Amino acid sequence: MHSLKRYFVVPFLLACLLGAAHSLWHIATASPVDLAWYGAALALLPMLGFMIYLGASSQARTSETMPLQVGAAAVGALLSLAGDQPLLPMIYAWVVGLGGVLAYVFWYSRLGRSDNALLKAGQALPDFELEDADGNAIPSRKLLGRKLILLFYRGNWCPLCVAQVRELAERYRELAERGVDVALVSPQPHKQTRELAAKFDVPLQFFVDRDGRAARKLNILHEGGIAAGISGYGVDTVLPTVLMVDEQGTLLYADLTDNYRVRPEPEAFLSLLDKETANV
Repeated sequence: MHSLKRYFVVPFLLACLLGAAHSLWHIATASPVDLAWYGAALALLPMLGFMIYLGASSQARTSETMPLQVGAAAVGALLSLAGDQPLLPMIYAWVVGLGGVLAYVFWYSRLGRSDNALLKAGQALPDFELEDADGNAIPSRKLLGRKLILLFYRGNWCPLCVAQVRELAERYRELAERGVDVALVSPQPHKQTRELAAKFDVPLQFFVDRDGRAARKLNILHEGGIAAGISGYGVDTVLPTVLMVDEQGTLLYADLTDNYRVRPEPEAFLSLLDKETANV
């Protein structure tokens, strides 16, 4: 079932766009307008608005269940039953709208992660190798010596990931004052990583995980995780992951989200750092 996810989101959004456009055209041109077309538009438009909002905003996370989009789709589906009940707007509302939103929220967004015995607080971070901006091999041990936050992000194509990187850039000074370095790791090509790094005027460390080798060693590789239709990034990516280790490489914190839209707030590890300092 997980392999089907690659082929879900782009066709789903395209169907939402076409269905919403068709519904709005009917509303604008038909006289009288059957209520079913209003229902179809209501079921489809909030999801499109959500995606536009993600792309245009700096939002790094969403609610887990997306009640606005689910609720609007449900109301729209019920409204499509009103009037003369033409078949096409009912299909738009029930199949594409309500069915698609429920699939997106409760199936597509979930990563199906199993327990990861390698990444538990108190354990040593396994050794792995990354590439720096020049393509040089960098062993993970070379990153130690200070506390370190490792953010494994999917790539520039993921607006939530870019927003999460931006959050860390904005909080960089607070982290530096606590003696923490930040390393940002993605399996995306070097070109895209350089483009992202150029957006931030703080000394964050950007690395490339070529072919997902480090992700595979850490058991956080997301095979087939890049949606079909997104070009330039390959097929596999990384499961969004935030790790924090101490100076010796012992894991202090690990967020292994099972929903790509649900990410930890920076306060989660800032408060942990303050607690660690207070206990010293």
